[in-house]
Amino acid sequence: MTMGEKVIARHLVEGQGEPYVKPGDAVLVNVDAGYSHEFTTAQVHHFLTQEHGPDYRLRNPSKFAVFEDHLHYATGVARMAKFADQIETLRRLQREFQRHTGVRDYSVRDGISPGICHQVAREQFVDPGDFVQATDSHTCMGGGNNALAWGVGATEYAGLAHAGHTFVRVPESIRFELHGELRPGVMAKDVILHILDSFAKREDTLDRIMEFGGPGLASLSMDERATLTNMATECSAASGVCEADDRTFQWIASKRGLSKAAADALRARAVAPDPDARYDGGVHRIALDEIVPRVAQPGDPTYGKTIDALEPVKIDIAYGGSCTAGKDDDLDAYAHVVAEAERAGRRVAPGVSFYIQFGSEAVQRVAKSKGYVSLFERMGVHVLNPGCGACIGCGPGVSDTREQVTVSAINRNFQGRSGPGKLYLASPMTVAASAIEGHVVAYEPGMFLREEARR
Repeated sequence: MTMGEKVIARHLVEGQGEPYVKPGDAVLVNVDAGYSHEFTTAQVHHFLTQEHGPDYRLRNPSKFAVFEDHLHYATGVARMAKFADQIETLRRLQREFQRHTGVRDYSVRDGISPGICHQVAREQFVDPGDFVQATDSHTCMGGGNNALAWGVGATEYAGLAHAGHTFVRVPESIRFELHGELRPGVMAKDVILHILDSFAKREDTLDRIMEFGGPGLASLSMDERATLTNMATECSAASGVCEADDRTFQWIASKRGLSKAAADALRARAVAPDPDARYDGGVHRIALDEIVPRVAQPGDPTYGKTIDALEPVKIDIAYGGSCTAGKDDDLDAYAHVVAEAERAGRRVAPGVSFYIQFGSEAVQRVAKSKGYVSLFERMGVHVLNPGCGACIGCGPGVSDTREQVTVSAINRNFQGRSGPGKLYLASPMTVAASAIEGHVVAYEPGMFLREEARR
């Protein structure tokens, strides 16, 4: 079996035969964890009340969570302000659901969100080998932790949260074998943009589980792996999942302060593909050292182009954040580029608004401890507390007019997604370099210092 098939087989509800599945099998599967946010929780609460009465209970509330992350900054956006009353109703109903069920509570405290659901979940409770369902399409980010995770609608989530299991038709799989290492200035975002521009454009990934493995995977950090699985949904895939290794277990243990015994238990839960696993989408080699900085052009993540083949693009907004690009390593990337620019006597380009938003409170704490916040503020960057924000058009960093151009590290650039303007997707390093230059440009190590020396 593939990794995805193994996770599903391990979670079969009792009475369905041997723990083996193949693509197309229709099975009932136990769910390890799930979560919803203020866009969806009110619907879940309503459906459960309607179906099971006002005294309904969840079977395992400790497995589930609510997050206040998507709409926290919405009322600060002009076009969203008129929905303030409805947004507050959604927040109130989510709090009501949380009190009623006793699920984990990640509500705003003292005006600050704990962070984006997908980032916090991978930090705190998504384990290797887990089967996770949540009411958001980027739930697949949990696959970086060697879990099988995907998003579902509020109706389906209400059913599985109440029952503890759900219906699954086993998806096909496609495997990506990574080899070599990324060159300086190139990030996992460039890898997934390459996959989007080739495999996803041909629909090779459609409705399939995207497996990531091979010797090159070890060269990618956990945050970079999460970028790959996060954007499986942009590939129209069912999900994405990475093989586990020592880095996987060490990262989870360090994030949660786990004992050695607890870390060893994670190792025992991990899944790996069988040598003779079948991949209906094929097995594809990705040479990491051949990947170059890329963008997705406005309108769709599959409209890819290498930056060196791009016509000059002047920008008005640069945005670094979202579940895709608000992680520790992403902050390291923004800071690396911005610090080099500062040493060269540069600042954010005139006429450009550069926003950096943390994916979680944990990321924010690490960034503060490294001096990133003061660096960004000195350089004219707008630093934002954790949350979703501009990625879904609900926070600072959205465009206001159709003429504005944004380069962004988010995952999705459909028209209107982050304001009415034109939006290019790029890696954190590309976003930061472009903010300094004032136009879309790939970062090359030392580029600002060399420019300063020529002067």
